[in-house]
Amino acid sequence: MELSFYSKYPFTRGAKELMSSAKVRDEFQLMGIAKRRVVDAIGKGKIPLMSVELDDSQLLLQVASYAVSRMIVSLLKSRYYVNRYAIAEAKRASSYMASDSDENVLSVARELGVECEIDNYYSVSFQDYLRYAPKSVDYKLVNRRLSRGRVMLRRDEFVRILEEAVKLKIESELPLKTEGIPADINEAAEEVRRSIPKEPQPVAVSIENGEFAPCMKKLLEDLKTVENLSHTARWALAVYMLNIGMKVDEVVKLFSTSPDFDESVTRYQVEHAAKRGYKTPSCASMDSYGLCVSNCGVKSPLAYRRGVFGKSPAKHD
Repeated sequence: MELSFYSKYPFTRGAKELMSSAKVRDEFQLMGIAKRRVVDAIGKGKIPLMSVELDDSQLLLQVASYAVSRMIVSLLKSRYYVNRYAIAEAKRASSYMASDSDENVLSVARELGVECEIDNYYSVSFQDYLRYAPKSVDYKLVNRRLSRGRVMLRRDEFVRILEEAVKLKIESELPLKTEGIPADINEAAEEVRRSIPKEPQPVAVSIENGEFAPCMKKLLEDLKTVENLSHTARWALAVYMLNIGMKVDEVVKLFSTSPDFDESVTRYQVEHAAKRGYKTPSCASMDSYGLCVSNCGVKSPLAYRRGVFGKSPAKHD
Protein backbone atom coordinates (compact mmCIF):
# COMPACT_ATOMS: atom_id res chain seq x y z
CA MET A 1 0.00 0.00 0.00
CA GLU A 2 1.05 3.59 -0.61
CA LEU A 3 1.88 5.96 2.20
CA SER A 4 -1.14 8.06 1.26
CA PHE A 5 -3.41 5.09 2.07
CA TYR A 6 -1.91 4.69 5.55
CA SER A 7 -2.19 8.42 6.22
CA LYS A 8 -5.93 8.24 5.53
CA TYR A 9 -6.44 4.96 7.40
CA PRO A 10 -3.77 4.88 10.15
CA PHE A 11 -5.63 2.22 12.17
CA THR A 12 -4.66 -0.48 9.65
CA ARG A 13 -2.05 -3.19 10.25
CA GLY A 14 0.10 -1.85 7.44
CA ALA A 15 0.25 1.56 9.11
CA LYS A 16 1.28 -0.05 12.39
CA GLU A 17 4.00 -2.07 10.65
CA LEU A 18 5.19 1.09 8.91
CA MET A 19 5.57 2.91 12.22
CA SER A 20 7.59 0.04 13.71
CA SER A 21 10.39 0.76 11.25
CA ALA A 22 9.92 4.34 10.02
CA LYS A 23 11.80 7.26 11.53
CA VAL A 24 10.14 10.63 12.08
CA ARG A 25 12.74 13.37 11.96
CA ASP A 26 10.77 16.29 13.40
CA GLU A 27 9.43 15.05 16.75
CA PHE A 28 8.43 18.55 17.83
CA GLN A 29 6.18 18.91 14.79
CA LEU A 30 4.84 15.40 15.35
CA MET A 31 3.82 16.23 18.92
CA GLY A 32 2.08 19.38 17.76
CA ILE A 33 0.08 17.51 15.12
CA ALA A 34 -0.87 14.78 17.59
CA LYS A 35 -2.04 17.27 20.21
CA ARG A 36 -4.10 19.16 17.64
CA ARG A 37 -5.58 15.89 16.42
CA VAL A 38 -6.86 15.05 19.90
CA VAL A 39 -8.03 18.59 20.70
CA ASP A 40 -9.99 18.76 17.45
CA ALA A 41 -11.46 15.30 17.95
CA ILE A 42 -12.63 15.92 21.51
CA GLY A 43 -13.29 19.64 21.39
CA LYS A 44 -14.83 19.95 17.93
CA GLY A 45 -15.87 16.37 17.19
CA LYS A 46 -14.02 16.53 13.88
CA ILE A 47 -10.46 15.99 12.67
CA PRO A 48 -9.62 18.17 9.63
CA LEU A 49 -8.73 16.30 6.46
CA MET A 50 -5.25 16.55 4.99
CA SER A 51 -4.19 18.87 2.22
CA VAL A 52 -3.70 17.06 -1.09
CA GLU A 53 -0.23 18.60 -1.49
CA LEU A 54 1.44 16.76 1.41
CA ASP A 55 4.79 15.16 0.61
CA ASP A 56 5.93 11.78 1.94
CA SER A 57 7.52 13.19 5.09
CA GLN A 58 4.30 15.04 5.94
CA LEU A 59 2.20 11.96 5.21
CA LEU A 60 4.41 9.98 7.56
CA LEU A 61 3.79 12.59 10.24
CA GLN A 62 0.07 12.05 9.80
CA VAL A 63 0.44 8.30 10.36
CA ALA A 64 2.71 8.82 13.35
CA SER A 65 0.39 11.42 14.87
CA TYR A 66 -2.34 8.78 15.10
CA ALA A 67 -0.05 6.53 17.14
CA VAL A 68 0.89 9.38 19.48
CA SER A 69 -2.69 10.63 19.78
CA ARG A 70 -3.81 7.21 21.02
CA MET A 71 -1.31 7.47 23.84
CA ILE A 72 -2.46 10.99 24.67
CA VAL A 73 -6.11 9.93 24.77
CA SER A 74 -5.25 6.97 26.98
CA LEU A 75 -3.51 9.27 29.45
CA LEU A 76 -6.68 11.37 29.76
CA LYS A 77 -8.25 8.34 31.51
CA SER A 78 -11.82 8.98 30.42
CA ARG A 79 -14.17 6.67 28.54
CA TYR A 80 -16.08 9.73 27.34
CA TYR A 81 -12.92 11.17 25.74
CA VAL A 82 -12.03 7.78 24.25
CA ASN A 83 -15.46 7.44 22.64
CA ARG A 84 -15.50 10.99 21.36
CA TYR A 85 -12.02 10.55 19.88
CA ALA A 86 -13.04 7.26 18.22
CA ILE A 87 -16.10 8.88 16.65
CA ALA A 88 -14.00 11.68 15.17
CA GLU A 89 -11.40 9.25 13.77
CA ALA A 90 -14.19 7.13 12.27
CA LYS A 91 -15.80 10.16 10.64
CA ARG A 92 -12.42 11.19 9.23
CA ALA A 93 -11.95 7.73 7.69
CA SER A 94 -15.51 7.79 6.37
CA SER A 95 -14.90 11.13 4.65
CA TYR A 96 -11.93 9.65 2.81
CA MET A 97 -13.76 6.43 1.91
CA ALA A 98 -16.66 8.41 0.43
CA SER A 99 -14.45 9.54 -2.46
CA ASP A 100 -11.78 6.83 -2.47
CA SER A 101 -11.47 3.98 -4.95
CA ASP A 102 -13.41 0.76 -4.46
CA GLU A 103 -10.07 -1.02 -4.18
CA ASN A 104 -9.04 1.08 -1.20
CA VAL A 105 -12.46 0.90 0.46
CA LEU A 106 -12.47 -2.89 0.14
CA SER A 107 -8.96 -2.97 1.63
CA VAL A 108 -10.26 -1.06 4.65
CA ALA A 109 -13.21 -3.46 4.87
CA ARG A 110 -10.91 -6.50 4.89
CA GLU A 111 -8.81 -4.84 7.57
CA LEU A 112 -11.94 -4.55 9.69
CA GLY A 113 -13.00 -8.12 9.02
CA VAL A 114 -15.93 -7.12 6.80
CA GLU A 115 -16.07 -9.21 3.63
CA CYS A 116 -17.86 -7.50 0.75
CA GLU A 117 -18.94 -8.45 -2.76
CA ILE A 118 -19.75 -5.86 -5.41
CA ASP A 119 -22.34 -6.64 -8.09
CA ASN A 120 -24.63 -3.66 -8.65
CA TYR A 121 -24.87 -3.51 -4.85
CA TYR A 122 -22.29 -3.76 -2.07
CA SER A 123 -23.28 -6.92 -0.24
CA VAL A 124 -22.16 -8.02 3.22
CA SER A 125 -23.11 -10.99 5.37
CA PHE A 126 -26.06 -10.37 7.64
CA GLN A 127 -23.81 -11.20 10.64
CA ASP A 128 -21.43 -8.35 9.75
CA TYR A 129 -24.39 -6.12 9.02
CA LEU A 130 -25.96 -6.75 12.42
CA ARG A 131 -22.60 -6.17 14.11
CA TYR A 132 -21.92 -2.80 12.50
CA ALA A 133 -25.24 -1.34 11.37
CA PRO A 134 -26.00 2.06 12.92
CA LYS A 135 -28.68 2.18 15.61
CA SER A 136 -31.34 3.59 13.34
CA VAL A 137 -34.75 2.48 12.07
CA ASP A 138 -33.44 2.95 8.52
CA TYR A 139 -30.81 0.28 9.16
CA LYS A 140 -33.04 -2.31 10.83
CA LEU A 141 -32.53 -5.65 9.10
CA VAL A 142 -36.25 -6.00 8.41
CA ASN A 143 -36.04 -2.87 6.24
CA ARG A 144 -33.13 -4.14 4.15
CA ARG A 145 -32.96 -6.25 1.02
CA LEU A 146 -31.48 -9.71 1.66
CA SER A 147 -30.26 -12.28 -0.81
CA ARG A 148 -28.75 -15.62 0.23
CA GLY A 149 -27.81 -14.40 3.67
CA ARG A 150 -26.29 -11.17 2.41
CA VAL A 151 -27.52 -7.60 2.83
CA MET A 152 -27.58 -5.39 -0.26
CA LEU A 153 -26.26 -1.86 0.29
CA ARG A 154 -25.60 1.28 -1.69
CA ARG A 155 -22.02 2.48 -1.62
CA ASP A 156 -22.75 5.28 0.87
CA GLU A 157 -24.52 2.78 3.15
CA PHE A 158 -21.57 0.40 2.95
CA VAL A 159 -19.21 3.24 3.90
CA ARG A 160 -21.48 4.07 6.84
CA ILE A 161 -21.21 0.45 8.00
CA LEU A 162 -17.41 0.67 7.80
CA GLU A 163 -17.45 3.96 9.72
CA GLU A 164 -19.15 2.18 12.59
CA ALA A 165 -16.64 -0.67 12.36
CA VAL A 166 -13.74 1.79 12.56
CA LYS A 167 -15.27 3.43 15.63
CA LEU A 168 -15.76 0.11 17.40
CA LYS A 169 -12.23 -1.00 16.52
CA ILE A 170 -10.66 2.13 17.98
CA GLU A 171 -12.88 2.03 21.08
CA SER A 172 -11.98 -1.60 21.70
CA GLU A 173 -8.24 -0.88 21.51
CA LEU A 174 -8.30 2.03 23.97
CA PRO A 175 -7.19 2.96 26.50
CA LEU A 176 -3.66 1.68 26.06
CA LYS A 177 -1.52 0.73 29.04
CA THR A 178 0.04 3.98 30.20
CA GLU A 179 3.00 2.59 32.10
CA GLY A 180 6.23 3.53 30.38
CA ILE A 181 4.76 6.19 28.09
CA PRO A 182 7.49 8.84 27.55
CA ALA A 183 7.47 11.97 29.68
CA ASP A 184 7.01 14.30 26.70
CA ILE A 185 3.76 12.52 25.78
CA ASN A 186 2.59 12.78 29.40
CA GLU A 187 3.26 16.51 29.21
CA ALA A 188 1.37 16.70 25.91
CA ALA A 189 -1.60 14.96 27.51
CA GLU A 190 -1.71 17.56 30.28
CA GLU A 191 -1.61 20.35 27.70
CA VAL A 192 -4.48 18.69 25.84
CA ARG A 193 -6.47 18.30 29.06
CA ARG A 194 -6.27 22.07 29.61
CA SER A 195 -7.42 22.73 26.03
CA ILE A 196 -10.51 20.52 25.82
CA PRO A 197 -13.95 20.87 27.40
CA LYS A 198 -14.37 19.21 30.77
CA GLU A 199 -16.09 15.87 30.73
CA PRO A 200 -19.83 16.57 31.13
CA GLN A 201 -21.57 15.22 34.21
CA PRO A 202 -24.86 13.32 33.87
CA VAL A 203 -28.02 15.25 34.68
CA ALA A 204 -29.48 14.06 37.97
CA VAL A 205 -32.62 12.17 37.03
CA SER A 206 -33.85 9.70 39.62
CA ILE A 207 -34.75 6.41 37.94
CA GLU A 208 -34.44 4.16 40.93
CA ASN A 209 -38.04 4.34 42.17
CA GLY A 210 -39.60 2.78 39.08
CA GLU A 211 -41.37 5.94 37.94
CA PHE A 212 -40.05 5.64 34.39
CA ALA A 213 -41.22 3.00 31.93
CA PRO A 214 -38.53 0.32 31.42
CA CYS A 215 -37.77 1.55 27.88
CA MET A 216 -37.13 5.11 29.05
CA LYS A 217 -35.20 3.91 32.08
CA LYS A 218 -32.94 1.90 29.76
CA LEU A 219 -32.29 4.96 27.57
CA LEU A 220 -31.42 7.07 30.61
CA GLU A 221 -29.09 4.37 31.92
CA ASP A 222 -27.37 4.21 28.52
CA LEU A 223 -26.77 7.95 28.66
CA LYS A 224 -25.18 7.60 32.10
CA THR A 225 -22.74 5.02 30.75
CA VAL A 226 -21.62 7.35 27.94
CA GLU A 227 -23.58 5.43 25.32
CA ASN A 228 -24.46 6.94 21.96
CA LEU A 229 -28.17 6.60 21.38
CA SER A 230 -29.66 6.34 17.91
CA HIS A 231 -31.44 9.34 16.46
CA THR A 232 -34.79 7.62 17.00
CA ALA A 233 -33.95 6.78 20.62
CA ARG A 234 -32.90 10.36 21.33
CA TRP A 235 -36.06 11.73 19.78
CA ALA A 236 -38.28 9.36 21.77
CA LEU A 237 -36.52 10.16 25.03
CA ALA A 238 -36.50 13.92 24.38
CA VAL A 239 -40.22 13.98 23.58
CA TYR A 240 -40.99 11.88 26.65
CA MET A 241 -39.00 14.18 28.95
CA LEU A 242 -40.72 17.22 27.47
CA ASN A 243 -44.10 15.54 27.93
CA ILE A 244 -43.51 14.96 31.64
CA GLY A 245 -42.57 18.60 32.15
CA MET A 246 -38.80 18.88 31.71
CA LYS A 247 -37.63 22.20 30.24
CA VAL A 248 -35.81 22.48 26.90
CA ASP A 249 -32.50 23.47 28.56
CA GLU A 250 -32.74 20.46 30.88
CA VAL A 251 -33.42 18.07 28.01
CA VAL A 252 -30.49 19.46 26.02
CA LYS A 253 -28.17 19.04 28.99
CA LEU A 254 -29.47 15.49 29.45
CA PHE A 255 -27.79 14.49 26.18
CA SER A 256 -24.50 16.31 26.87
CA THR A 257 -22.77 13.10 28.00
CA SER A 258 -23.19 11.53 24.55
CA PRO A 259 -19.74 11.35 22.89
CA ASP A 260 -21.16 12.74 19.63
CA PHE A 261 -23.08 15.54 21.38
CA ASP A 262 -23.48 18.74 19.38
CA GLU A 263 -25.25 21.37 21.48
CA SER A 264 -26.53 23.51 18.59
CA VAL A 265 -27.98 20.52 16.72
CA THR A 266 -29.49 19.02 19.88
CA ARG A 267 -31.04 22.32 20.95
CA TYR A 268 -32.58 22.87 17.53
CA GLN A 269 -34.13 19.40 17.55
CA VAL A 270 -35.44 19.64 21.12
CA GLU A 271 -36.88 23.13 20.56
CA HIS A 272 -38.54 21.90 17.36
CA ALA A 273 -40.11 18.97 19.23
CA ALA A 274 -41.34 21.30 21.99
CA LYS A 275 -42.83 23.82 19.55
CA ARG A 276 -44.59 21.13 17.53
CA GLY A 277 -45.98 19.53 20.67
CA TYR A 278 -45.00 15.99 19.70
CA LYS A 279 -46.49 13.19 21.76
CA THR A 280 -44.43 10.37 23.24
CA PRO A 281 -44.35 7.38 20.86
CA SER A 282 -46.74 4.55 21.66
CA CYS A 283 -45.47 1.20 22.88
CA ALA A 284 -46.17 -0.21 19.42
CA SER A 285 -43.95 2.46 17.88
CA MET A 286 -41.24 1.91 20.49
CA ASP A 287 -41.33 -1.78 19.63
CA SER A 288 -41.02 -1.06 15.90
CA TYR A 289 -38.03 1.17 16.66
CA GLY A 290 -36.36 -1.69 18.54
CA LEU A 291 -36.53 0.28 21.81
CA CYS A 292 -39.09 -1.79 23.73
CA VAL A 293 -37.41 -3.81 26.49
CA SER A 294 -40.35 -5.16 28.50
CA ASN A 295 -44.00 -6.19 28.17
CA CYS A 296 -45.51 -3.58 30.49
CA GLY A 297 -49.14 -4.18 29.58
CA VAL A 298 -49.72 -0.53 28.65
CA LYS A 299 -50.05 1.35 25.38
CA SER A 300 -47.43 4.05 25.91
CA PRO A 301 -44.59 5.00 28.28
CA LEU A 302 -46.80 7.82 29.57
CA ALA A 303 -49.58 5.35 30.34
CA TYR A 304 -47.07 3.34 32.39
CA ARG A 305 -46.25 6.47 34.40
CA ARG A 306 -49.95 7.13 35.06
CA GLY A 307 -50.77 3.50 35.80
CA VAL A 308 -47.97 2.97 38.32
CA PHE A 309 -47.95 6.35 40.05
CA GLY A 310 -51.18 8.02 38.99
CA LYS A 311 -49.08 10.89 37.61
CA SER A 312 -50.28 12.88 34.65
CA PRO A 313 -47.77 14.47 32.33
CA ALA A 314 -47.53 18.21 32.38
CA LYS A 315 -48.80 18.40 28.80
CA HIS A 316 -49.37 16.51 25.57
CA ASP A 317 -51.09 13.58 27.31
